[in-house]
Amino acid sequence: MGTNKVLGLFALTMIVIGSMIGAGIFNSPADLGSVANPGAILIGWLITGFGVFSLAMVFQFLSYKKPELEGGIYSYAKEQFGEFVGFNSAWGYWWSALLGNIAFFAVIMKILSGYFPILAENKIIALIFSSIILWVYHFLIISGIRTAGFTNAILTILKLIPLFLVAVLSIFAFNPDLVKDIFFSTKLAATGETSSIFNQINNSFGTMLWAFIGIEGAVVLSNKAKSQKDVGKATVIGFLITLVIYISVSVFTMGVVPPSELVDSTSPLGTVLSKIIGKPGQYILDFGFLFSVFGALLSWLLLTAEIPYIAAVKDNVFPKKFSEQNEHATPVFSLTVTNIITQIFLLSLLSDTLQNVYNTIFYIATTTILLPYLFSAIFGVKIAREENSGLYKFFGWIAVIYTAWVIYAVGWIYIITALVIYSFGIFAYPVAKREKGEMLSGMQKTIYGIMWSVSVVVIILVATGKLVV
Repeated sequence: MGTNKVLGLFALTMIVIGSMIGAGIFNSPADLGSVANPGAILIGWLITGFGVFSLAMVFQFLSYKKPELEGGIYSYAKEQFGEFVGFNSAWGYWWSALLGNIAFFAVIMKILSGYFPILAENKIIALIFSSIILWVYHFLIISGIRTAGFTNAILTILKLIPLFLVAVLSIFAFNPDLVKDIFFSTKLAATGETSSIFNQINNSFGTMLWAFIGIEGAVVLSNKAKSQKDVGKATVIGFLITLVIYISVSVFTMGVVPPSELVDSTSPLGTVLSKIIGKPGQYILDFGFLFSVFGALLSWLLLTAEIPYIAAVKDNVFPKKFSEQNEHATPVFSLTVTNIITQIFLLSLLSDTLQNVYNTIFYIATTTILLPYLFSAIFGVKIAREENSGLYKFFGWIAVIYTAWVIYAVGWIYIITALVIYSFGIFAYPVAKREKGEMLSGMQKTIYGIMWSVSVVVIILVATGKLVV
């Protein structure tokens, strides 16, 4: 058992940072500028930062008070609401990670196409190149969690360098005149469309939460941690470092390049550095972007494989095969199934522009993970009440309110798309039940029946072009 405990505080912190800092922050000026003006964006970051910080505090609190719940998000939902909800929480989190990985591949191809245009012109080549990356990572992780964790730490450090460069140089190049007239305007500076401040804030939440997804990285891998105390510390330290980077980069770049120019750029932060130090800035940022996404992809492949493994080995709510490990403590079957499904979904790179694939996938991934986040927050409130901890009860309620607000803000289209994904759990959960000599209850059958009825309608509407995701 001791050989499984391979991740220390530094490695766990790098996993948290590496999981969060991926494509989101590098593309955020374009993603956010298209739906909000600087004032609303700043308010959105502050709300998101406080909401996600509350989630971080909940995860820290639960890692201290419930160290035996090594599955993190899955375990919290099961402990609070029972096995069926626990399974669906694990299932939703797993699929969020799967879809997030597809978004990473789309953005990797997008950046590389600026240097190798054939990746944009020939989608088959982009698919083949993405597949090679996927399976190289697969065998790297199989070689051992420790090896992959060390590689992730190196990639995380490398990708932080250009972000710090942008943040520091933008402070000196900041021009208040670029933002003073549009700061709280209801007319979007980038597009000319009219949108209330409230709508601007709401429309920015999906992008902002996407930038923070991964905060639970240390919690998910807590069964590989040398010390459970390191899990909570890594979560908070990683969050604080990431938040400072996000706010610094977002605030100061808006005063360097006009929003309309950032929105039209294929590499927004590269455009900012180009403005400050010339063309070399574009190259520095693009390579930093690639390090960022490659590092985040590695972290998420680790996390993606871990959830079904924990759910199978601890409580048998996933089929038993998912509990298999190799001599390096890597959940090989879970990782293999995860990457086979990822390979299938990589076919989406053939269907549309890389930017459209990225945008659609990251919104669906964000929506899918919201339910597990909400369950964890509710469980945090319960444990804080039992421990008579007013501070953590406060953070728990903030986390509950925040996640519920974001579920409302992302919109019904993405909510029903997430419902389709949850409905496919019927192919895994009943198998696990049968392995334990049990059957689905009447209520569980009814819930799946409702989900599948909605899912069939949604699939038909999407296939006929009457519903666009």
